[in-house]
Amino acid sequence: MQRVDKYEVGCWVHVVNPGWEELSHLIEEFGLDQDLLNEGLDEHELPRVEAAGKNRYIFVKMLSFEHYRLATLLIVITPDCFITISKEDPLFIKRIIEGREYLVTSKKRNSTIRILSMINDDFEKVVIEIVKSVERKRKATTKLEEKEMMRLVHQEDFLNNLVSTYYYTNLLYTKMLKKIEFLKNERETLNDLIVESNQGLNLCRTSLKKISNLRQYYHIIISNKLNRTIKVLTIFTILISIPAAISSLYGMNIALPFQHHPDAFIFVITLIAFIWVGFVLYLKRANLI
Repeated sequence: MQRVDKYEVGCWVHVVNPGWEELSHLIEEFGLDQDLLNEGLDEHELPRVEAAGKNRYIFVKMLSFEHYRLATLLIVITPDCFITISKEDPLFIKRIIEGREYLVTSKKRNSTIRILSMINDDFEKVVIEIVKSVERKRKATTKLEEKEMMRLVHQEDFLNNLVSTYYYTNLLYTKMLKKIEFLKNERETLNDLIVESNQGLNLCRTSLKKISNLRQYYHIIISNKLNRTIKVLTIFTILISIPAAISSLYGMNIALPFQHHPDAFIFVITLIAFIWVGFVLYLKRANLI
């Protein structure tokens, strides 16, 4: 893969976060549709394929360099070249620059399928990482901290978005087979991508169930701990309130039984002890402690 100074037939034009001048140049140079280009920069755009004149516009979701972030990639197949436009740098670009992946840019349809395959690989890699992370957390549910639970929630949100992405991507592949003329081996590769997408979709759904079960289990543990804590604090409060009530009663400036008796303090302490013992026995009989 080599960078060229100016446009050549059969090249790959890759644009990231273009300004108005760059978009205007693309529209004038290649006769692109302005509305479709703007939609290609919308991060909420759904995967689909559109046709405008001799150009084919393929909207796909991809992973950006920011981990666990889905972005939109617009692939435009023109008669002379193919163009990719995105708001953020795609994750697969790094592999191409480093030479770990290759594109034959003169074969526009083949290059498009290669990019779709790389995006699929990125999705699969991230989903497997999430599955491993969930499995590790599942074995240490009683030790999960708030930070880990927040990460689990973010992973669940990402997987939910990925489920939707897989669903619409499968529809996209089916429409591409109908609207774009592919060679036999290219059609076979696209069909393989459909199978891989279905496998990724099922893996996402399985992971979501595990995360949901993990959250419910952790919620039960937290609720039980909270109930025990409230129970202990309630019992402790009642035990403290008994001597407080009696001592406040004997602190009143009125005539009270035994107030002049030399052993009045012992009587009061004994009374409090009997009340405590009776209260504890009642709690045990009622299976409250």
